[in-house]
Amino acid sequence: MIRSKTTRLGRRGALALAALGLAAPTPGRTAEGLPTPYTVTRDFDGDTKGDGAYDLSGMACRPTDADGSRLCVVVNDENRGAQFARLAGTTLTPGATAYDLGTAPSPAIRGTPPAQSRCSGGPGRFDQLDGEAVAYAEPFFYVTGSHGCTRGKRRYKLSSMILTRLRPNADGTAAAETVSTYRLFDALMASAPVRDSVLRDLEFDWNALPPEGTPQPNGLNVEGLAVVGGRLYAGLRAPSLAGKAFLVSVPVEALFADGNAALSAEIGTIPLEAGPDAGVRDLTILPDGRMLVLTGSSRNGLPVPFRLSLVDLPSGALTPVATLTPVRGENEKGKVIDGKAEAVVPLGSGRVLVLFDSLRNGAPHAYAVPIPERGAPTPP
Repeated sequence: MIRSKTTRLGRRGALALAALGLAAPTPGRTAEGLPTPYTVTRDFDGDTKGDGAYDLSGMACRPTDADGSRLCVVVNDENRGAQFARLAGTTLTPGATAYDLGTAPSPAIRGTPPAQSRCSGGPGRFDQLDGEAVAYAEPFFYVTGSHGCTRGKRRYKLSSMILTRLRPNADGTAAAETVSTYRLFDALMASAPVRDSVLRDLEFDWNALPPEGTPQPNGLNVEGLAVVGGRLYAGLRAPSLAGKAFLVSVPVEALFADGNAALSAEIGTIPLEAGPDAGVRDLTILPDGRMLVLTGSSRNGLPVPFRLSLVDLPSGALTPVATLTPVRGENEKGKVIDGKAEAVVPLGSGRVLVLFDSLRNGAPHAYAVPIPERGAPTPP
């Protein structure tokens, strides 16, 4: 049995963004100084052999090992699984495949496959995970698909509806254990504020635009993941409703319980006052247990800046930390663009590492950000 509750915000902070004509949370300060580029020693795996990796969309790392490096898991939303990597100093080294879902659903996946599809493009193949986020909580990494329609052809793919938990082996070169589940979909369907957006189109088909004035699609899309206090938090890029983005939380063990029964757990829904057209782009947990959220546009092409904020749990109140200075580079077609911030990893001492979708190998850059100490007043 699923029980659902919505947690109300404890406080609101809003300023007018005069340049954009939007209302949004107090942005905090701009990240201090220019971001520092990190070196990627070779290409991450692309969606086909020999392709460059331009679609990195999630990364999480465990604490430092004895040799001073950190084992990480990185996900490319065009692949069927995830990849290990090593972070050492200012170098990121891609490693072995962490897991691969294959080209057909495994009967060992726990829970029940979603039965309904409202994606206008109809069913698609079981292939890409459409991986969007990675989390770490000792001793496991967690990787999730988007749980949404595909953005381009607006299709339903069962391979995108899977959450996987993996435990690396002793030296971090392979997975010692992997378990996958469909039950995060059950949690999303049990969340009253967002359930009507599940398996709805994310955006219009730009090759066949509807009549002017037709409301934009606002389909659900998971893009952030964090695990803390025995609960998994799924951060939603969309829907964005009345200036609110959402976290959906569920007990971890209920998601991965044995068997094919539907989810039985209390579901929490936490609205975040992220501002109009803003959604969650990533979540991470700081060493002191606080949650940091990266927010940005809920749909492509919207003039919404990328911001970092601390999240109070369970209220959802946001403390603005910084607005990220854009990182520019060439996309897969050689066009110079601003990268889309998609993954954030704490580095300690008021620094975070950010990866960017649409730039080769995520173009990792470190930012100095004014993260306040626990209990400190909000920065001006």
